[in-house]
Amino acid sequence: MKKIFVNGINICYESIGEGFPLIGLSGKDSNMDSWNPAIKAALSERYNFIMLDHRGTGRSDAPTEAYDISDMAKDVIGLMNALDIEKAHILGQSMGGMIAQELAIESPSRVSKLILCSTTCGVKRVPPSFRMIKWLMRKNAAYSPQNTLNMLYSKAYIQENPDLIASLVERMQIAPSNPRSMEIHREASKNFDSYHRLGQISAPTLIIHGEDDWVFSSKHPKILNRRIPGSKLILFPHAGHGVFSQEQRKVLEEIHRFLD
Repeated sequence: MKKIFVNGINICYESIGEGFPLIGLSGKDSNMDSWNPAIKAALSERYNFIMLDHRGTGRSDAPTEAYDISDMAKDVIGLMNALDIEKAHILGQSMGGMIAQELAIESPSRVSKLILCSTTCGVKRVPPSFRMIKWLMRKNAAYSPQNTLNMLYSKAYIQENPDLIASLVERMQIAPSNPRSMEIHREASKNFDSYHRLGQISAPTLIIHGEDDWVFSSKHPKILNRRIPGSKLILFPHAGHGVFSQEQRKVLEEIHRFLD
């Protein structure tokens, strides 16, 4: 891992593999430690897979003043400039998918192909699920690995995959976000809205989503698919917000097919 000063802050990043650049953007409250090692290995076999800790996460600087999704997108552009990357494939999960949309809309010449996983064009575009309403009403919203696991996976999946879950919990505890950064990321995600700008996306786009995702219901990817010209939507039945890990083999097959 290395650090580089871009857009006024130090950003920590990792670059593995060779080939055309593929930049992976993780979700809210997470950093590059959250990437499943098997997924990292599979993606770096074919591409130069680049991950980063968003501002406020992991080992990157954590400004205390508010910032938004567009600021985090500018961090990615700054990193690309510093690494002399003119154009890259962009893969964004959850909040990372919001950042990816911002990149494709505001910096179209820098995005070759776009992959949006478990994300939305705006959380207010679709009424929240009953489970999400209960989640938002919690009295204790402090960070815990268990909270994250409950958002990503069903109880059955957690029980059936103890090794994968234990590995993820261990990685989540390496460099957790501080409360202020988590608050900023929540507000940034809540205020993001690309709905009326989605038609500006010119990069070929693949949308991946779990039909049982209660964080962003399946209505969210359908809006993306309807409004992004020529986009392709793949819905995985019985998968939730953590569809990338739940359907790892199939998702990787779809990504390779799309990028190749």
